[in-house]
Amino acid sequence: MIIVTALLLTLLAHRPVGADEPVVRPKVVLLGDSIRLSYAPTVIRELEGRAVVVHPQANGQDSANLLKHLQEWVIAEKPDVVHFNCGIHDTKKDKATGGFQVPPEQYAANLREIVETIRRETSATVIFATTTPIIDDRAASKRQDRSYELLDASIEQYNAIAVEVMRELKVPVDDLRAVCGDARERAELMNDDGVHFGAAGQERLGKAVAVCLLQHLPVGD
Repeated sequence: MIIVTALLLTLLAHRPVGADEPVVRPKVVLLGDSIRLSYAPTVIRELEGRAVVVHPQANGQDSANLLKHLQEWVIAEKPDVVHFNCGIHDTKKDKATGGFQVPPEQYAANLREIVETIRRETSATVIFATTTPIIDDRAASKRQDRSYELLDASIEQYNAIAVEVMRELKVPVDDLRAVCGDARERAELMNDDGVHFGAAGQERLGKAVAVCLLQHLPVGD
């Protein structure tokens, strides 16, 4: 009994500090529209063992809707990093009036409030992702009965607004539009609805987001 007790004491003395404590990994929140919903599984897979990745199952839709749900989708999660996007729904252009679902000035104001609220209510690093392209003819063909249209020129306009806001606020930008490549690549990666992506496109976007996030995860002690 004395020999066994002595052996146990020796093992305990040489046990690494904290060896039986669970590993606490940084938490990432992904926010965005249906494009985010499609690439989230790839991000989760790519960051397995490096971070806990969570995201709302609901479509984030436009910037006003993200702002409305920040408490539920972000602040309550107490994240270390937030990667967000909004733009496609904001740029829905009414065919009758030519007005956007969220006007440019309001879009900029919403983005500022989203960033400022996350920073005020959490200690998270905030990353913004640019909006992915639209293939105009495909989008128009699939939306002939809709009251709005989606145009790539509008995406470019709103991305420029967003990048300027993020520059002012010193928020890193993950350029997912650039990840989609040129017109030929987009034609291959995107579905016939001119907005969403097939499996290869979802994989490309998810891997790009994961690479971006790895650069901004907090470093442990």
